[in-house]
Amino acid sequence: MTGPYVIEVENMSLTNFATDTVNHTWNDTPVDNVTYARGASGQTSTARTTFSGSDGTYDLITRYNGKTANGVTYKISVNSTPVDSWATSQRYGRDYTDPMSIDTRTSSKVALKAGDIIELVATSAGEVPRVDRITIQRHVGAPTSTLTINSPNATLNDGFKWGKDRALAMTFYPGNPMMGHEPEWWRLKNSTHTTVEPGYWGAYTNRESYYNRDIAHQSDGAHALGLDAETFHMVKTFAADADDPGQNGWPLWAHSSSGAIYYIDGTGFRELPSPFNLMTKAYKQYQWTGNSDWINDPALSAYYDSTMGSFLTNHGVTWNDANPSSEQPVSKKQPGEYTATFFEFPNENLVSAGDSLGYQYQSMLAYSEILKAKGDNANGAKWADRAKRVRDHFETNWWDASNNRYVRGKDAAGTGYSSWGHEASFLTMLTGLGDHGARTSSNLDYIAANDDALNVEATSYLPEMYYQYNRSSEGWAWLKKLMTGKDTYPEISFLAVSSVIDGMMGVQPDAPKDKVATVSRLTSETPWVEIDHLKVGDNDLKLKHTGTTGSTLTNNSGGTVNWEAQFYGTPAAITVNGTAYTPQTKSLYGKTVSYVTVPVAGGATVTASAGTAGGDTAAPTAPTNLASSNATSNSVDLKWTASTDNVGVTGYNIYRGTTLVGSSTGTSFTATGLSASTPYTFTVKAVDAAENVSGASNAVDVTTATSGNGQTVDLSDLTWSNARSDSGTVQKNKSVDSNPIKLNGTAYAKGIGTHANSTITYSLNGGYARFQSDVGVDDEVGANATVKFEVWGDGVKLYESPAAMTPSSATQSIDVSIAGVNSLVLKVTDAGDGINSDHADWAGAKLVR
Repeated sequence: MTGPYVIEVENMSLTNFATDTVNHTWNDTPVDNVTYARGASGQTSTARTTFSGSDGTYDLITRYNGKTANGVTYKISVNSTPVDSWATSQRYGRDYTDPMSIDTRTSSKVALKAGDIIELVATSAGEVPRVDRITIQRHVGAPTSTLTINSPNATLNDGFKWGKDRALAMTFYPGNPMMGHEPEWWRLKNSTHTTVEPGYWGAYTNRESYYNRDIAHQSDGAHALGLDAETFHMVKTFAADADDPGQNGWPLWAHSSSGAIYYIDGTGFRELPSPFNLMTKAYKQYQWTGNSDWINDPALSAYYDSTMGSFLTNHGVTWNDANPSSEQPVSKKQPGEYTATFFEFPNENLVSAGDSLGYQYQSMLAYSEILKAKGDNANGAKWADRAKRVRDHFETNWWDASNNRYVRGKDAAGTGYSSWGHEASFLTMLTGLGDHGARTSSNLDYIAANDDALNVEATSYLPEMYYQYNRSSEGWAWLKKLMTGKDTYPEISFLAVSSVIDGMMGVQPDAPKDKVATVSRLTSETPWVEIDHLKVGDNDLKLKHTGTTGSTLTNNSGGTVNWEAQFYGTPAAITVNGTAYTPQTKSLYGKTVSYVTVPVAGGATVTASAGTAGGDTAAPTAPTNLASSNATSNSVDLKWTASTDNVGVTGYNIYRGTTLVGSSTGTSFTATGLSASTPYTFTVKAVDAAENVSGASNAVDVTTATSGNGQTVDLSDLTWSNARSDSGTVQKNKSVDSNPIKLNGTAYAKGIGTHANSTITYSLNGGYARFQSDVGVDDEVGANATVKFEVWGDGVKLYESPAAMTPSSATQSIDVSIAGVNSLVLKVTDAGDGINSDHADWAGAKLVR
């Protein structure tokens, strides 16, 4: 027998434990009847047993009862050797009889053999220990992926690996230590959903669930990591909701890890883009995998038909193929539905929005291709034409000429709004609406000027949007923020993977046709990137881009794949394995790409480059006279003499030691993020249009200044690495509701306004000595709010509010040492009672050098 083995703790050999049977109820309904081993308050209690199972590696899952943070510390040992220890977390049950007080701890990868002595020690700091059972099950661990990245850019390599490992760790696998902590854990299951089903996290990590918007967005990254079965199950689950009583074509907003409706807000949010978004991403999975179940599965097929049929009709859409001028092609929010946009806090009562129309457009294109794949070419062509008419309608009716940008939503009276609207503004571009010309460019400029005040989920869309339009520097800037910020929100890790593959590497799959297209969107900061073991259909591929003019595809395994090697611009030739070919051209989101299509057999490698065979191979001369100036405690200015090249220098890469830290198109650069009183060595290399790289310049040695000069910097004048809140948008120099920051009648010109639960991260690189701020609940709310403030430095909590703050609490002033801190994190929590009205301010927040 290999388990699982369930050990009831009350049946172990007990020291200072008694037994205690509790009938747990919720709203007078029985939940669980548990006999606990009950320890003693303020004392140490011990339970021992002899393992009698098979030798192997196991996960030990301890189920216990406790509601006080650090109220009890537990330790598990095997043959007197500790294997795990932990303290109780804060739970929100009213007392030990409340089922919300039950929690679990997974002690992973423990080696056991028959005869081993397992010991559980509970040390009470006041709370009474209560332990139910220890389940011993074979260790499975998170799924693995062969996908790898290689490049000279350490930030890219580290961020990609972090995203890969964290995304895989968020699958619902047996023994996942993230699971088992849901406050109302008994509501994750129901009579038809009794066990955990295939899937992965698509929600806040304290919610053991997945949301349809999140899963749709995470699905590209999930495919790259081999999570196709999980994605298929979750998307099919949402599709199957649409014909349930009362759903009227809507998928539920969220499901639990067991597939049941998620109790917190499974039905509560009907955001108009979501049904179209889900359908669009389902078809994308067909393009990635070539698995015909994505178009033929009965539940999915019915969902596609109903979304394009009764759902559009019920949301105000009418078609007239014979006389398109009389049709109404825009879906509109109906009474009782939540929003017309994925932005959940619009200032206007919009009935239609750019992002919902954009996803409608994309889902119509997907439906056209689905119908063609099923052999219905006539209806496929009809839906393709309807999709074109939707885009034409948008172009004709949704342009605000006075402000030179697109309208992002309209109200019931038809009034259009083009002011900043978060998702309604930028997802319109991601979904491909617009003229892909001057208007699109102007709109993207407007987005770029406003995109620094988004929550973390919203920012996860920005890299792919900018990359899509070949605005590669902006795409990389945002991707780098996601990779260095490493926010715990699940979408971030999945997008750290997919934004590289879809965005930076420009991979466009078409597995049903045994085809893949690629286009490089690298910047000089990353001279080359290689992705290995990317699956497109049955093919395992390796793709390398060198600059923007060279690409190599290796078909590691599988049948012949047709590679469309794309390059931006209009080179006279594309050279394939030494032979020059005249390329074809087409538009990719308004940018001209030149391409050739090349068959790549299994086991073969093909190299393509823009330009004739034997093109520019001469590297620039090395930069000279590199010198430094204006060294502060965290930065230094660098200047050098320009290099020369037979064609022309396009930029310079700056290295700190062997690490690439930035690039410049001129002959100067400011290196930032340095630590005080620290020696550094810098060199510079030149790069030309063919990505030839020069030798290194002369090295210059710099030692930064000592910190602590007493200068102050307003925190709101700095750019955060990332910022997110559970409601609204984190604001600079105003409250979360965009009012002046005000605490107990005192107004503050500077500061950060936010809403629990929120996390704001700054990269300080050891350059500051102290953090100072006034904190409290903003005067714009008068009741209900309860918040706590926390300051973290490099993963260590430096400050926490001594008690929950309310609108009547006195303003608190904090002054915290942050000497040597690289990553400063400011958190506001809801104090455990939910986020209602939790408007919080870091008022007058500043850093002292």
